[in-house]
Amino acid sequence: MTEDRFRQAAKAGRTLFNGWLTLNNPFLIELIGEAGWDCVTIDQQHGLGGNEALLACLTAAKAARLPAIVRVANNDPGLVGRALDAGAQGIMCPLINGVDDAEAFVRAVKYPPRGLRSWGPYRAKLGHEGDYFTTANAFTIACPQIETKGALDQLDDILGLDGVDMVCLGPNDLSVGLTGRLDIWAPEVQEAMTLVLRKAREKSVMTLIFANDVAFAKPRVAEGWDVVAIGTDAGWFAAAAAATRAEVESAS
Repeated sequence: MTEDRFRQAAKAGRTLFNGWLTLNNPFLIELIGEAGWDCVTIDQQHGLGGNEALLACLTAAKAARLPAIVRVANNDPGLVGRALDAGAQGIMCPLINGVDDAEAFVRAVKYPPRGLRSWGPYRAKLGHEGDYFTTANAFTIACPQIETKGALDQLDDILGLDGVDMVCLGPNDLSVGLTGRLDIWAPEVQEAMTLVLRKAREKSVMTLIFANDVAFAKPRVAEGWDVVAIGTDAGWFAAAAAATRAEVESAS
């Protein structure tokens, strides 16, 4: 089977650093790989581009040896299947509001008998060792996001679903749902993070968390989250552009 970096790293207790893409440009993926990042998320909920951009990014990710997760725009079997067929290993689904949403999502990710994924892995099967149909369910990653109060309230049921391989905690939306304000440092969010990490470990479910910045990411690495995303490509570019401009101006 193709290298399964996510599961191998989780088993070894090694945190993977995730480059979160919203600009969805294949050259940026090559640069991220060159910089030593471990994996990428291609964001099609809050990111740019449609299916052609997705295909180009997944092609670049494979060339850069970066396993890729795609965040689909919504819980739609067509979008899930399209991303998997194009070569995504993992699918992240936003706005999961409970176990019924999570079950429908898992069924879209997995082939029968567990799920309802349609056959047609035109890129996914390239370079995949063995029979893709019989091995795909153990290789692909269904990653519902825990970013709503409903998902948090039904966390045990969601984590207990066969086929939930990873969960992604989205602290920004979760903070709004729990506190009514955008505050990822709120005590309610900190408590939720601790709960999700503990429960996921008990169920042997991998964990991913989005960190707005390095200050938020460092404690998550120390806590042992399996995958940590730190900002986005757009944020990195904006920060570097501002810092370079300020440095030049201060020297003039």
